[in-house]
Amino acid sequence: MIIKMGAITVVSAVGLSFFTFQSGPGFLPAGALNAEDRSALATPAPAPVTRGIIPGRHLDCTLGRIANFDPNRVQEASEYVFEGRHKFGLFLPTTPVRTAPPPDPVDAPEPVDPQTRIVADPDGLARDSEGRPFNRVVDLWPERVEMTKPINDVAVTLIIVNGIDQARSAATVFLTKANDAATFDLKNLYYGQCGVTVSAPGKTPAP
Repeated sequence: MIIKMGAITVVSAVGLSFFTFQSGPGFLPAGALNAEDRSALATPAPAPVTRGIIPGRHLDCTLGRIANFDPNRVQEASEYVFEGRHKFGLFLPTTPVRTAPPPDPVDAPEPVDPQTRIVADPDGLARDSEGRPFNRVVDLWPERVEMTKPINDVAVTLIIVNGIDQARSAATVFLTKANDAATFDLKNLYYGQCGVTVSAPGKTPAP
């Protein structure tokens, strides 16, 4: 079920900002799937940068579906109940460090490196956009990465990488289907922890 929610409700309850839809600061909700996934994230440390280059990154994630999201009120992250454990892998290729603000969402998207891809999705969380490349990527590593992958002419698979902690080789991922910054599929809100493998300069980490 895709439902329209006010942008303030979305940003407050889900804890997101959308450079892919609209600009502004924001953070993903804290929390994880269960006790072994719930270790607190430290203050993110800068990713290694060589001559203004962000290295390639492979994210190996375990996501759970947020089963009790309530669009009518702002929930604390500790209230979220997760269902299932779904493996999910993402590859972010080497890219120059951004020196200018992201383009406005109404502007034409910047070219996306075709190496940017989902490398593991055995349970089909992003099945609806399978076979289509990412059309928007705003890579602000180690702060956050926001990505969309078209499902059709209206809807996209939205992926937010946040909670990046280079010291622990960790990050968090939020994944859902969306039409815009305030229209989400409430039955398909996924969130979880990821291990991050960073490639050496000039090399690509194996998926």
